[in-house]
Amino acid sequence: MTFTPIMFARHSQANTPANNVLQANSDTAIMDFSGTEAIPFLTTILGLDINKLTASGLGLRSSLDDDLTSSYAYALYYFNETAFRFVLAKDASVQLQSLINEQQLRYDIDYVMRNDLSALTLSGEQAFDALVDNFKLTPGLRLSDMRSCYGAQSGEVFITAIDNQDQQQFQLVARQAELDKWQAHLQQLGFDLTLADVA
Repeated sequence: MTFTPIMFARHSQANTPANNVLQANSDTAIMDFSGTEAIPFLTTILGLDINKLTASGLGLRSSLDDDLTSSYAYALYYFNETAFRFVLAKDASVQLQSLINEQQLRYDIDYVMRNDLSALTLSGEQAFDALVDNFKLTPGLRLSDMRSCYGAQSGEVFITAIDNQDQQQFQLVARQAELDKWQAHLQQLGFDLTLADVA
């Protein structure tokens, strides 16, 4: 049997909050985006430079209104040349859906809103090590650009590393029942659950 490592990343320049915290993201939407003309749409209509997205899991942060701190900011993850995943606020997803719908006659693209998936944000001094240990990830990638992000699938959970306003954060994306199990486990490891939502 061959062992295939699941690579994972963190940002080399982002600050790591001291407190170990979990936040349920009730305002987060997940959109799987695909099509033979996905890349032309992303570069022409959204104006994204996706040349650095050369390996599955690599991603970038951008915004529909050019403001990474707004509710229209999103993370885009590359799976292959025809398949991507957006993680974004629900308001931004409505605007993005409208934009895609307008362009579907021009581009061979489609999307699926993953209403079956939810998100949980994790941050703090122990966050990276807790993810590596519990999800059997292989650390090794360092992201130097604050707009870069990374996602990896481990079992039923899609795990991401993002720089949110110069703070290192990680998101777990999965079905709610699976997230509930991980939330309980991470709370046992000392992560405090907060009620505030992360944009």
